[in-house]
Amino acid sequence: MDIQYFGWSGVAVRCGDALVGFDLFGDAVTWDALGCAESTILCLTHGHPEHVGSIRRLLAALEAEKRLSTVHLVSSSRLVAFANRDNVLPASNLHVIAPGETTNVAGVNVAAFKWTHGSLLPDGAGPKREYLTRLVSHPLAAIRIGLSGLRVPTNTPTLGFHLTFANGSTFLNYSEGMHRQANAQDVQAVARQSPADTVVFAVEPEEIDVIPRWVETMSPETVLMYEAHRPWRDIFGMQTIDLVAYAASLSEHLSPTRFHALTRPGQTVVMHRS
Repeated sequence: MDIQYFGWSGVAVRCGDALVGFDLFGDAVTWDALGCAESTILCLTHGHPEHVGSIRRLLAALEAEKRLSTVHLVSSSRLVAFANRDNVLPASNLHVIAPGETTNVAGVNVAAFKWTHGSLLPDGAGPKREYLTRLVSHPLAAIRIGLSGLRVPTNTPTLGFHLTFANGSTFLNYSEGMHRQANAQDVQAVARQSPADTVVFAVEPEEIDVIPRWVETMSPETVLMYEAHRPWRDIFGMQTIDLVAYAASLSEHLSPTRFHALTRPGQTVVMHRS
């Protein structure tokens, strides 16, 4: 199993003949970068612009034409309709899924679960004021981000995905659902119903103290972490994470789980089944 990072929340998992991509967004996402696969499964977790804003462009690219018959789309009904508005994919390759449902796509078992999005604002009156002040100090960037949300169906379910590949490898994408406001019973339910060897999720500075608790609940062999909104945080001069150092610290204190920091587009982590 190989995991490739594309920036933002974009992650692709290759196992055997299948390639599964999650929320592939941004200029780093091209068919050449994704590489060849007998089947490509594109999963969309939710409708925020930095998750789905590139999907139609990807499907409409000239390089995609010879591959579309083997490309599948998995998400909630509104996002499937949004991504395939131009009918580039055949109906047989569209897979609408809801939390608690499972579907088999090109030999990969895909199960969906629901997670809850955390607050965009930090806790406390002072941190909230500082956060909003930084947004106001970069009005053009804030406006562009706001307008990008008008072009996508933002009011959609938040989906996590559990994959079981033909060789038995399991992979779970918790997206942006592991945060300080997450419900312990919800995380426990996912861990119980969808155990996985490898788990990937987003981390932001406000969440670093709670991540060990959620990892211990999930108890995976391997964790991959990325900072979902790092490009926006850099624009506004907000706090960020030294994710490499954070992953090293977690590896030391939460052994035997292995932690990897996904920090740059094109980065690949090669996994080996134990």
